[in-house]
Amino acid sequence: MAFRLTNESLAGLLKTLGLKPGDLVQNNHRRWRHPDSGCEFLLPANKIQESPRAADLVGIRAQLDLQGHLDEDAFDYFVAEGTLPVVPADNDRGA
Repeated sequence: MAFRLTNESLAGLLKTLGLKPGDLVQNNHRRWRHPDSGCEFLLPANKIQESPRAADLVGIRAQLDLQGHLDEDAFDYFVAEGTLPVVPADNDRGA
């Protein structure tokens, strides 16, 4: 079965990257914040099984890259596959 990105899986990615879930905003959005960088997002808390809005994906993709949490190629891979790409260790690259 093909991977289908949801707000829940996107929240899981943010958690994996060290962002912490915070307060509810306007009763239906969860604040996600990285404690060190201050990088912050709002994701729907009441529509966890729905696909993220395109505007949310664009903003999250850009900010994760700009803040140094995840480059855009790795984010795109996650959106398509539901997992982060495996990066070989330096000694596995034939260096």
